[in-house]
Amino acid sequence: MKNKLTTLATKLFLITFMTFNFTLNASSDFYGKINMSIAQIDDGLDTETDTLNNASRVGFKSKLKLSDNLNFLIQIENEIDPTDGRADGDKVFKQRNTFIGISGNFGKFFAGTHDTAFKKAQLKVDLFNDTQSDIKNILRGENRMQDLVGYESPELFNGIKIVINNIKTSDKSYQSYSLNYNSDSFKASYSIDTGLKGYDSHRVTSSYVFNKTTLGVIYQDSEKTTIGNNESGYVYSIKHKISKKGSLLFQEAKSDMKVLGGKQTSFGYNHQIRKELKVFTAYSQLSKDNSPDKDWITLGFEYKF
Repeated sequence: MKNKLTTLATKLFLITFMTFNFTLNASSDFYGKINMSIAQIDDGLDTETDTLNNASRVGFKSKLKLSDNLNFLIQIENEIDPTDGRADGDKVFKQRNTFIGISGNFGKFFAGTHDTAFKKAQLKVDLFNDTQSDIKNILRGENRMQDLVGYESPELFNGIKIVINNIKTSDKSYQSYSLNYNSDSFKASYSIDTGLKGYDSHRVTSSYVFNKTTLGVIYQDSEKTTIGNNESGYVYSIKHKISKKGSLLFQEAKSDMKVLGGKQTSFGYNHQIRKELKVFTAYSQLSKDNSPDKDWITLGFEYKF
C-alpha cells in the first residue's frame, strides 16, 4: 500500500509540475534510452549466454526562466532494466543524476545525486562506458554520489572551466574537483578526489581529434587513505570513422587498483543507423594475476528518445 501511495504521489507531482511548466512556458523534456546487448561470456571455467542491460534510463528535465539571467533547473533520471524489470535489486528504478539547481552567466549551482567532477572528467575517453567493458572494472573513482552540492563555472578564459563538488556522508564531507579545457579538436582535464570512498585520487585526461580519428588518454593514481597504499593506472582509446555511419573502436585499460594485474582490452564496431538508433558489437578480455582470463563477445543496440 505504501509503495502504491508513493507511486501515485510521484505521478501527481509530475503532472502538477508539467502543468506549471506549460503555464510558464518553460523548456521541458522527457528523454531516455534503451541500451541492451546479448553477450557470450567465458570466465575460463564456464561459458554462458546472457542478455545484458547497459544502463538503460528514463528521465525528465526542465529549465524555468526566472529572469534574464536566472534559470531554475530540475532533473529526475532513473535507470531501468528492460531485461527483467529490476534495475536495483528488487526495485524497478535505480536513481541516476537527479537534482535541482540554478544557472545563469555566473555558471550553475546544483544539489542532489550526481556524477562527481572526477568521474565526468574522463571526457568520454571510455568508449565502452556503461557496458561490460566500462573502465570502472579497472580504475577507481567512477562515482555517482548522493547529498552532492556542485558548481560548474562558465568559460573563465580561452576554453577553461572549473567544477567543484562537496559530498556529505554520515561521517564527514569530501570534495571532488576538475579543471577542464575544451577547444574544437583538443580537450584536457585535471581532476582530484579527496578521500571519497577511502581514496585520494588524481586523474589527467586528454582527447584529440584529427581527420576521422579520436585519440583519448587517462592517467590516474589513487592512494588508500587508511594505509597509504598507492596504485596507478591508465586508459587509452582510439576511435576511427571508416564511413559516414560506422566507427571502429579500440581501448586498453591497465591497473592494480581493482584487481592485481588487471588489464582490459576491447575491440568494437558501432553503426549509426539513424540519429537515435545504433547497433554495436564488441570483443573484450579482462585478465588478472592468478586467475583465468574472462572474455566476452557482445551484440547490441541503443535507441534514444
